[in-house]
Amino acid sequence: MNSRDDSPRKAGDVSTTPQKSGSFSFNRIFLKAKYSLYSALVFFLFANPETNLILQRFFGKFVTFITPAGAPTVTGIFVSTALFFTTMLGLMLLPSD
Repeated sequence: MNSRDDSPRKAGDVSTTPQKSGSFSFNRIFLKAKYSLYSALVFFLFANPETNLILQRFFGKFVTFITPAGAPTVTGIFVSTALFFTTMLGLMLLPSD
């Protein structure tokens, strides 16, 4: 005999498996704190004016990251945002253990 429930379900039926929504877990808090710390460090890295200078030195032939006065250009801001996004995505794809 099968241990599965083969009875047809009606629309609106909910699963009988227990849900843990709203439960307090230190592991969840530490995981969120870890990602918050990663976000703060990566933001500091890409929002730092020295990073724009380094990017200008390496990729200045292709894209202008800063003006001669030292202010970031709109293109530089978008490139830094894209780098921030890909870095954060890569960090979030790492195992959470």
